[in-house]
Amino acid sequence: MQQELPSSLICVAPGCTNPRWQDHNGDYNQFCSKRCRNANLHLQNATVAGAGAASASTEAAENVQPGLGPNACVICKTAPYDATRKSLFCDISCAQRSMEMAPGIIEIPQSHPQFTDISNQFQTKWRHTNVPFKPAKHIYFILISAASEAAYVAYRTKVEQEGNFLKRGWTEGNQSRRFYGATRQCMLGDPGNTELCPNQTCDLCEIIRTSFDLQFQRGQTGSGSSGYELYTSATSSKSDSYTTNKTPSPFKAMLMTKVVVGRGYKMTQDDTTRTAPPPGYHSVLREPDEAGSLGYDEVVVYDNDAIRPTYLIVY
Repeated sequence: MQQELPSSLICVAPGCTNPRWQDHNGDYNQFCSKRCRNANLHLQNATVAGAGAASASTEAAENVQPGLGPNACVICKTAPYDATRKSLFCDISCAQRSMEMAPGIIEIPQSHPQFTDISNQFQTKWRHTNVPFKPAKHIYFILISAASEAAYVAYRTKVEQEGNFLKRGWTEGNQSRRFYGATRQCMLGDPGNTELCPNQTCDLCEIIRTSFDLQFQRGQTGSGSSGYELYTSATSSKSDSYTTNKTPSPFKAMLMTKVVVGRGYKMTQDDTTRTAPPPGYHSVLREPDEAGSLGYDEVVVYDNDAIRPTYLIVY
């Protein structure tokens, strides 16, 4: 009978039960393979030495650095974030702990590289000249559970196996970041407001709480929507047109998502009858051109696990 591995020797990738890879010195990596490592860059940390090694968060707690301020890990607050990987966390333990804290949001300091990266994308992709641009004032990391992340990773892995995108130098599953506008019934994200509201008609809080659900999407977003589908856009000003407040606020709130685009079927004309991508494709790419009827880009997916909310941008 095969002896069950202790949890300390199991790959840290969500949903994986394979043993961690061990090098010739007897040191253990956090992952079982390069595939799991590349699919979970946010969980990477230094090699763990030996099966009995103390957790990195325990070591961090023993070496508390006062006055870290915005350089602190967003979870434990007692150790600096991993600046080499531009992570929000100090180590793997805090990354895993963030999943245990889900659902919710955690604010990203304005001095953090992730704030700069996201706010720059938000600004450079604002293309509507008739809508004044407003810069990001607050950006939050969205906490999702390990089960939700595992389902997303499983779908991305499946799409990657079908499309071999990594061999082309692309991201796994052709994963991309896209914007999504939703209705906000509360003031989530406004200064001092970080708790999800209980109002089930608050699309923003419900998406953060349970991720996207196609059965609630009919006719809610997208131009030419005909069935159960999820629309996102690389154009932040496009998603802004779907971002609404039901409670008066000086701010608006938009989601940034991660989307498994896979092999996208390109369209330049509206098609109100389409309810799925053609066979062999994973998404629909609605792209504008001079002869087409579309004004701005949209990525349309038809599977709940093809998309997850990752950041909340308040502007």
